[in-house]
Amino acid sequence: AELTAGQAQLWAGEGCALVTQCVRDASGLSLHVWLAGGDLGEILSLRPGLEAWGRAMGCTRLTLNGRKGWARVLRPFGFRLAGTDLERRL
Repeated sequence: AELTAGQAQLWAGEGCALVTQCVRDASGLSLHVWLAGGDLGEILSLRPGLEAWGRAMGCTRLTLNGRKGWARVLRPFGFRLAGTDLERRL
């Protein structure tokens, strides 16, 4: 329903998909990865486009939450733990 209402965005590759939302909080506007699944390499290849779109929408951070393994995978891309989320400045 949130996708249909334009309140969430679907990013689909051939072997992966992500769902994001622009979320406003005390720190400003963030692009939050709500769901992600599929081929890890393909998910990571979508990141530059996701970040560019988020910046164009006025987002200053990219955030996500999930399993601890995401911290290890995303650390080389500038992500850091922020509470229970991982975040990267855009």
